[in-house]
Amino acid sequence: MIDTLKKCSVCLLIISAFILPSPVFALTEYELQQQIEAKAKELETVNKQIDETQGVLSELGTQSKSLSQEIKSTDYTIKSLELNIKSSQINATKLGFEIEDLGNKLIETEDTIRSKKETIASLIRSIDEKEKEGILEIFLRGSDLASSVADVSRLGQLQINLSGEIVELKNLSNDINLTMGMSAEKKEQLEIENANLKNRKYIVEDQKTYKQTLLTQTKNQESAYQKQLSELEKKQLAINDEIEDLEQSLRKDFNASLAPGRGFLKKPFTGNKPLTQEYGATAFARTAYKTGFHNGMDYGIPVGTPLLAAAEGKVFAVGNNGRYQYGKYIVIKHNDNFFTLYAHLSRQSVSVGQSVKQGELIGYSGNTGYSTGAHLHFGVYQTMELKGFTGVGPVPVGVTMNPADYF
Repeated sequence: MIDTLKKCSVCLLIISAFILPSPVFALTEYELQQQIEAKAKELETVNKQIDETQGVLSELGTQSKSLSQEIKSTDYTIKSLELNIKSSQINATKLGFEIEDLGNKLIETEDTIRSKKETIASLIRSIDEKEKEGILEIFLRGSDLASSVADVSRLGQLQINLSGEIVELKNLSNDINLTMGMSAEKKEQLEIENANLKNRKYIVEDQKTYKQTLLTQTKNQESAYQKQLSELEKKQLAINDEIEDLEQSLRKDFNASLAPGRGFLKKPFTGNKPLTQEYGATAFARTAYKTGFHNGMDYGIPVGTPLLAAAEGKVFAVGNNGRYQYGKYIVIKHNDNFFTLYAHLSRQSVSVGQSVKQGELIGYSGNTGYSTGAHLHFGVYQTMELKGFTGVGPVPVGVTMNPADYF
């Protein structure tokens, strides 16, 4: 029993080390829950508005390219981003309340542990006194047989109670670890939400600048816009043809044995996002590209959606092709000959040479470069080089592989 006490004491010291100081909280548990529920309802309302805005954007994406359609799409993109900013603000507040609630729970558990420690100490003192006296002396001390048996039974009951209290203490320790884990997770989510809030504000400004630049360049005339669009498409086709020829020739040196296995990558976003174009000889690629081949996977993702590193690695390239090719893009190198590409972004949050972990925030989806609508182009490469084009800048080129083979 004394050995059990010693072990228990060590456990208590370890637990006590993790107990947070007791700050003064303005809200009761009930009030916090009410606030959390209220924010959850606000989020639900805003998210419905975001979905409605995205529905309009999807409809606009099916229409023929025109200046009025481009301006309208930009306006709805800004509206969607502003709603996402509002969503981030609400969610950040909600996470703050949840973190506070978890802090209260830690304090309550600390109080319960303190009470349990006192109970255990009292039980141990009682058991220790009786064990020193000895079971035979306890038995002989009774005035009759019944009282003697009762005295011995009480010792046994004390030991049972002690075991029960120790089990409960262990459960409380587990509760603390669980609560602390949840609190750390919420704090991480809050950090990401604050980053989203900050970056989406920048993206809104970029969208407003793009709209103003477009109106200035076209002088708000459809004919000027169509001329600009025609020149863009002509140059883009020339660039695309050259890249496709180069990638086809590089593909001859493809060595499948050098590629990692299935499960090496995770999707570069949270939740489910629609796959709008697969890798390979898709119906769209057969008419849109010289080789009839699409070198990545496209996901329909609204502008400003957080994007995550698909695997651990080091940032190989952070570039911007303007209105051509991939627009704003990021390339991550995962080993000597395996790369992932994230293209058509609205904002990049990493720099060249930076080490990233799988699932780490690297940027935000967008509609930059040569794009028919907001989406993420996700590519996987065996070997990679950056080919320069005048007025376009470096473009990632290499042996492409089907990303679906590595999820």
